[in-house]
Amino acid sequence: MGRSDIIIRSAPYEGIAIIIETKVADSYGQLEEKAFQALAQIEEKQYDAGLRSEGYHTFIKYGIAFFKKLCRVHVNE
Repeated sequence: MGRSDIIIRSAPYEGIAIIIETKVADSYGQLEEKAFQALAQIEEKQYDAGLRSEGYHTFIKYGIAFFKKLCRVHVNE
């Protein structure tokens, strides 16, 4: 169990939460890998577990990697 970088929650009765994890890449070539690592980290560290216990049931998960002013985003709904 852990904490993600950013969590956006709807009203509890709607039950929707957005979980965002970010990573910094050392090169443009690492963007893809780092974005997938961020998404995997959300699952591995069960960032949704605490939200589930609060009644949230729908999760949109983003893994975002940055290199300078560029970014790569992967989503898992």
